[in-house]
Amino acid sequence: MGYDERLFERMLDALERKEGWSEKNQFGGRVCVVKGRPFIGAVDGGLIALCNEEALKKHLELKHCTPFEHGGKEQPGWVKVSMDALKTAKQLSRWVDASYTHVNTLEPAKSRKG
Repeated sequence: MGYDERLFERMLDALERKEGWSEKNQFGGRVCVVKGRPFIGAVDGGLIALCNEEALKKHLELKHCTPFEHGGKEQPGWVKVSMDALKTAKQLSRWVDASYTHVNTLEPAKSRKG
């Protein structure tokens, strides 16, 4: 996997006081999950964050954000944030907090198991 392990450790630090999340390998990196839904992760080249539609539009106007693609396909609701925008704990915490808050407004993911 080609993700920044130090970035993932910093994400875990930002999630320290939050409840109900776990972690797993997904999207070629390491992500954090709530209610069966990934919401934040470290992937090759930066961080990915799940956003509501309004926030996603605003984020994509920023120079350090791009649509997140995996397997050649754009992932709806996801933004990729370059490492240049994640230098401080405060910068990273904003992304983690916003994505954690957003995922908790969503219904739990439906199980794919039959």
